Amino acid sequence: MTNPYFLPSHVPAAREISQIDWTSNPLGPPDGWPSSLKTAVQMMLESRFPKAVVWGPQLITLFNDAFRPILGEKKDCMGQAFDFIWAEAWETIGPIAEKAFAGEATFIEDFPLTINRHGYPEQCYFTFCYSPIRDETGAVAGMMDTVAEMTGKVETEQKLGVLNAELAHHMKNTFGMVQAIASQTFKGAVAADRDDVKIFEQRLLALSGAHDVLVKEVTDTGALKDVIRSVVEGLSVGDRFDLIGPAISLGPRAALSVSMIAHELATNAIKYGALSTVEGRVKVAWVVEKNGGVHDLTLSWREQGGPPAREPAATGFGSKLIKMGLIGTGDVQLSYGVEGFSADLKASLDQMQRAD
Repeated sequence: MTNPYFLPSHVPAAREISQIDWTSNPLGPPDGWPSSLKTAVQMMLESRFPKAVVWGPQLITLFNDAFRPILGEKKDCMGQAFDFIWAEAWETIGPIAEKAFAGEATFIEDFPLTINRHGYPEQCYFTFCYSPIRDETGAVAGMMDTVAEMTGKVETEQKLGVLNAELAHHMKNTFGMVQAIASQTFKGAVAADRDDVKIFEQRLLALSGAHDVLVKEVTDTGALKDVIRSVVEGLSVGDRFDLIGPAISLGPRAALSVSMIAHELATNAIKYGALSTVEGRVKVAWVVEKNGGVHDLTLSWREQGGPPAREPAATGFGSKLIKMGLIGTGDVQLSYGVEGFSADLKASLDQMQRAD
């Protein structure tokens, strides 16, 4: 017997559907199914994404081969009621299914569900969409369950969160130990040398702040705005900064570079620039522009409301660090004007976002 057109014989799930005795099922024989159901079933069976069609008030369920791993060891589910298949989770997902049958689609990411598919309850996570399927009259007759299991992804992220928290704790201890060693080593230093120790401690704190941002991101990237905000808030001048630009992730090397440069620029602004006055402010903005076949990130620093800027007579570590530019590119333009100090630093966006 040849399968109906909407049950392609090369699909195992379609062959399973065709072998079921539908005479005692509320749907009846497939040849008599409404055209809207036939179309939905054909699209579902041909898809490589896990999908199930849930039809009618009895919630009769048909699913494709990609859906089988989600069922685990649940047996004879084809043609059964959706609320019977997922009885253990129905209290949670039932109201979501009701919304679909009322004509309202729902999309949820990394949704936690306790299911029993291997003979024991287990905590799983799913990203899914329940969307209504309408019949020839426009009425909702069923729903499409499009789903992807995210259990492995979520559990990995949770483990990374724990590991990062432990790493952050150890790194904090290390930074604190280095700071204590420096203080004790130069305990008897004269006043001028004590200033150097203070500068060293502040730079160490800037590095620590950048590391905190990287850890909070749970991955090996940090957000550009968060890195700069961490620095200026650490110097207690965060309320005098305007940070403007798109969401940009930074690799660890770039995050440390931005942190150190922002610290030097902010420290200079506090000592000699806009932040040395009550009215002064600093605007930090960044844009991404296409330059040939690559995208460049340009970071601009603009001081306003302070004294006229003067180029430093001596070149110290901070000045050298700034002139090295973002991740050492050296693409830096500095301006010492009457209106205040300004700087433009440019680097390849790809290089700024690389994790290595």
